[in-house]
Amino acid sequence: MNASISTERVFSLSCFEALRLLRKYRADYPDLPLPDLLAVIDNVEADARNLDMEASVYLTELVDVDCSLDGHTFYQSCIKGVLLKHQPIWAKLMRQGRKRFIKGLDPNDQDVFRAAGLIENPTPLYVVEWWDIVSGYTRLITDHEKMKQGRAAEILTLEYERRKLKEIGISQEPEWPGFDDNFAGYDVLSYAHGVSGITNILIEVKSNLGRPYQVTQNILSELVNSQGEKIDPKYFSLRTLSVNGTKGTPKFLVKTPIEKGNLLLFVSDSNGSADQFKVIYELICPADLKAGNYSSRVTYTLTEI
Repeated sequence: MNASISTERVFSLSCFEALRLLRKYRADYPDLPLPDLLAVIDNVEADARNLDMEASVYLTELVDVDCSLDGHTFYQSCIKGVLLKHQPIWAKLMRQGRKRFIKGLDPNDQDVFRAAGLIENPTPLYVVEWWDIVSGYTRLITDHEKMKQGRAAEILTLEYERRKLKEIGISQEPEWPGFDDNFAGYDVLSYAHGVSGITNILIEVKSNLGRPYQVTQNILSELVNSQGEKIDPKYFSLRTLSVNGTKGTPKFLVKTPIEKGNLLLFVSDSNGSADQFKVIYELICPADLKAGNYSSRVTYTLTEI
């Protein structure tokens, strides 16, 4: 993208009409140097000085060379070229549906789509096809961004798990099935010290693109041993703590008994910033507790708010 040509300038009827003139005169004077061609247009066309000819020189590189200069089709080609090259933030909203998308645009941008015949009702088939094609491109762009963000989150998780394993004296390396096996059902395989030795920790990594999120804990079963004997939940508690300038809000600053089911642990700041917090679990063994291995299953889920 030419740093001197903003999206606002190139995505305008003034620039589109300037490109129409530029293409028309280029067809008539194919060998004329660009500065001379622009001078001819300026001398012949009374409206040229009201158009953004400079931006049109940039835009011509984005629009199909053989596109028609007539009617709505020309504007549609211009819009497509700008959206694919500049990828304005609002283009991602196209996947929400035409009406919702158009409603979210400012009046100037709405005028561009209107002039291109892309808001007509009833909607012609060729307009439907245009929306499907262009929104498909924007969907691919968004999916690529999400994939890139997801991979970055997985790499951060791997780095954290390597440090943690070293700190707790486990020599095994975490594995990355999220990259190696799309059917694994989890992204990172790590380890922890268990009652009977080293145990596997299956981690599914979640990330987003700067939107608020929350972290929820789900206790899938009570603490129980192989004989079915349970520990009363009142003896099992947790609390959540800030760590190194946590930006969001840990929800349990004092010890809270853990019940079976979902429990909201943490809410991010309004920007959905990357963050960290700590969950501390405490188990108090009652005097009448029978010896044995007691266990439960715990999952953590990150969801957008």
